[in-house]
Amino acid sequence: MTISATLAAGRSRYGLSLPLIFALGVYGLIAGHGGAVLHDPDTYLHIAVGRWIIAHGAVPHEGIFSATMSQAPWVAHEWGGEVLLAWVFDVFGWAGLVAVTCFCVAVAVAMLLRQLLHSLVPVHAMIATALAVTLVIPHVLARPHVFTLPILVAWVAGLVRARGEDRAPVWWLALLMVLWANLHGGYLFGLGLTGLFALEAVVLAPDRRSRLREARGWGLFGALAVGAALLTPYGLAGLLLPLRLTGMSFAMGQLVEWRSPDFQSFEPLELWLAVVLFAGFALGWRLPPTRILMLLLLLHMALQHRRHGELVGLVAPLLLAPPLAAQLRALPAGRADGPVDRTLAELAKPASLRGIALAGVGLAALSAAVLHGAATRSDVATPSAALAAVAAEHITGPVLNDYGFGGYLIFSGIRPFIDGRAELYGDELIRRYVQAMLLESGELPKLLDRYGIAWTLIAPERPAVLLLDRLPGWRRLYTDDIAIVHVRTDPASR
Repeated sequence: MTISATLAAGRSRYGLSLPLIFALGVYGLIAGHGGAVLHDPDTYLHIAVGRWIIAHGAVPHEGIFSATMSQAPWVAHEWGGEVLLAWVFDVFGWAGLVAVTCFCVAVAVAMLLRQLLHSLVPVHAMIATALAVTLVIPHVLARPHVFTLPILVAWVAGLVRARGEDRAPVWWLALLMVLWANLHGGYLFGLGLTGLFALEAVVLAPDRRSRLREARGWGLFGALAVGAALLTPYGLAGLLLPLRLTGMSFAMGQLVEWRSPDFQSFEPLELWLAVVLFAGFALGWRLPPTRILMLLLLLHMALQHRRHGELVGLVAPLLLAPPLAAQLRALPAGRADGPVDRTLAELAKPASLRGIALAGVGLAALSAAVLHGAATRSDVATPSAALAAVAAEHITGPVLNDYGFGGYLIFSGIRPFIDGRAELYGDELIRRYVQAMLLESGELPKLLDRYGIAWTLIAPERPAVLLLDRLPGWRRLYTDDIAIVHVRTDPASR
């Protein structure tokens, strides 16, 4: 009783809530490892594109910045997120990018926990949220997708709430799709999930009249959502781009974030599966077939592409909480009889204005404590010394670069051979490029000659470096642990 009285009184005095406490914890956890948030070469690319859009007051429709695909059609489907990243970086620097990334993730986690508390007792909601955090963190990077995590939670929560109240979603929820579609291509998942919920509503309707009502209501909302998704500078091309990208089988197998999880090392998805399977078998969970199918689809996506693990973490609990709520409350651990349960029940209540203000102060304190030291760029994707050596030697002309260096080259004002826009370059060019870098074919000399390459910027571990060391007409100019530069010595062949 002493514990309950003390903590409950503390809660009423400070007005904090579980979602706010979780949000602060997640913010501090990620901000304390700010270097990992910036450990992505595409961040440079997104900043450069955002700066261009701000400077020109328009979005690009061709592959600008690229030396090989400058005239090719290009859909900058993340243009809104790129503008935000560029503005934050130019105003607040690297620390600002870390802060806004942490904040978006923290908001999404708080929203998830608040929604789960509508159905589950606090301890179960906290477990589900903690598991979600483990799946989200591996993909927490300063990239446009982080801006859409709160939108994802809000969208799924709106669909789930509509199904729980046996109605179609409110029409204004579709407005979120306009924002989502202009920030990141992941909005296609939101549209697909809407279709699955509509199908569930029609299938589970008790009679023909109800089925017609559900089909009409969900069909109207689906049409509004698709129409909202078309309100981008690219229209239908933007809607079709994610489908084209997922169809690039070779590229998807080469890019780390699009590969399947490697269970030879620890994968958060394994922990999530172990907990859910243990609980399901041990407690005899029963789910509607439609929710089982949705869960299996999420797991398929996460097992096919590791970056979809965050969808399992944020979406699966929202899908499963309503049908499991009554089953979990029937368990002894789900009865709020003990002092800890009563304390958690108090903390589960919405925060007061005082609590929100205190959380803001805590957020500022966390930022001041950890961001200054954490927000430093990793040198893995920044061959700055190599570029300085190239500039010192007045080397000009087309470059053949390592895939991971493309973003930094664009950021530095140099057009790369290839960069992180896989959808721009296409499967065939990426295949030829990878085979050339790995010396799996005779493509390297052909690429050098066909594109008039004057110098190369390649990571030391690439097999292509060994061939360039022996290739006639080429010499090594610069070497460090990050990049190796070769330059052409035969001007006539440039």
